[in-house]
This record gives sequence, structure tokens and C-alpha cells, in this order.
Amino acid sequence: MYQRLEEFLGAKQAQYEVLTHTGAVTAQEQAALTHTPGRVFAKVVVVKERDGFVLAVLPATSVLDLDRLKGLIRHGEIRPATVDEIGRVIPDCVPGAIPPFGALFGLPTYVDRTLANGREITMPAGDLATAIRMRAAEFRRLSAACIGDFAVPESLVAGSSGVARGRPRRRRAR
Repeated sequence: MYQRLEEFLGAKQAQYEVLTHTGAVTAQEQAALTHTPGRVFAKVVVVKERDGFVLAVLPATSVLDLDRLKGLIRHGEIRPATVDEIGRVIPDCVPGAIPPFGALFGLPTYVDRTLANGREITMPAGDLATAIRMRAAEFRRLSAACIGDFAVPESLVAGSSGVARGRPRRRRAR
């Protein structure tokens, strides 16, 4: 578990459960290894916006709709951060395992409503073999996030790469 996350949670007297697993890179794989439905496993996308970077937190089963997030941020154009940018902004955390607490990195956090309004959330804990689970209300308290609608179910996006622009397109049945 990422030491800064552990210190942050301890300072906030957070209630959570630590889950260890064999290790996985994608949020969907991590969800499977923690026996968690992908709709309640947090996926973190670092996004570049006019004033810097933000964390977008959405269900593992969804893709980020940049246009919807742009409407929430209200700072002009946005785009996914590059791997090099992520390494500079979050140098001491493994990509693919970034915890969804922007306060750890001095970044604003945006959380999709479908994830924030659930009963509980499981999330990466800073390394590829550890996750934490907590009640959604506890997550909202700790994250101080802006909650909005910017996740699109992956099943609605043709040729999904994890990030979508504009309205989702339905896949044709084959």
C-alpha cells in the first residue's frame, strides 16, 4: 500500500479494508482479483486541463467522456495526460494503481455520480497488488470531490480505448 495513502487515511481516521491480490494492471483486472464488480471498482484517469491536472474517477466498467468532464471543469480544452506527464505529477505511485484522492497529489478530484452514489467503492491503493474498500459515504468525505456525470458504460462505446469524446455510439450486433 502506498505510504502517503496510508498516512492520509490514518490522519483522517478513515474506515477501510485492505485487499491484497496477485497483481494486475487494469482496473477491470484488479476488480476481478478482488472479487469486486467492475461498476464499484474505481478507475483513475489523470487529465490535463488549462490550469494543470485533475483526477477523474469512474467505474472500471466505464470510459471517460471528455466532453462531459470538460463541462464540469469549465476551463477550456482537456485531454488525457501522457505517461510522462503522469510520471511528473505523480512520481511516487505506480500508473494503473493511482489512489482516487487528488489531495495526495495537490490535484482536484472529479468523481462520476454512478460510483459516488453506490454503497461501497473498491479502489487502487498505490501498487498493482493492493486495493482498499470503503463505504461510498466515507469515500465522499475523504475525497472532497466534485461529483458529476462523465462516465459512459464501455459497452456503449465502439472500439473503446478508455476515453471517449462526445456521445456514445451503440455497437452493432454481429
